[in-house]
Amino acid sequence: LGWHIMPIADVLELIDLSQGRIRREPGSSLWEKADDQVPIEPPVVKNDPTVLIVDDSITVRELLSMTFNKVGYRVEQARDGQEAWEKLRSGLPCDLVFCDIEMPRMDGLELLSRIQKDPNLNHLPIAMLTSRGADRHRQMAVQLGAKGYFTKPYLEESLLDAAGRMLKGEVLVS
Repeated sequence: LGWHIMPIADVLELIDLSQGRIRREPGSSLWEKADDQVPIEPPVVKNDPTVLIVDDSITVRELLSMTFNKVGYRVEQARDGQEAWEKLRSGLPCDLVFCDIEMPRMDGLELLSRIQKDPNLNHLPIAMLTSRGADRHRQMAVQLGAKGYFTKPYLEESLLDAAGRMLKGEVLVS
């Protein structure tokens, strides 16, 4: 089965994040205690939408999985664009994709390009979630058909809101 070995510090950080005990403010590299957490309202979408999280970082994949799971999404994960492409081509049910850009084997922009060219998959809303905030990366993603573009670190509430809006057909980048 899919066992992963993680350093204990990463495990403890994941636990603290999932319990809402710490958070990171946008633009900061410092984690702080989260005493004023606002409960997250689930977006109004179809029952049990499935989101595919594509990122080479196990920590990012697990954090996003917890975020989406706790509001009712089914979550699938892929370590890179190649694994995501294979899963999607083999018929993985999927309603939405959040994808990093820089990954081994196949990067997020190549995955986005392949999905847009595939008549069986080009209906999927794809959002890029990356540390690359430069305009050229955003413009490449838009030209290739991305429906959203978000930079790390991200706010959980913003991603969940964006996911709900993209599932309703909104394009959140221009």
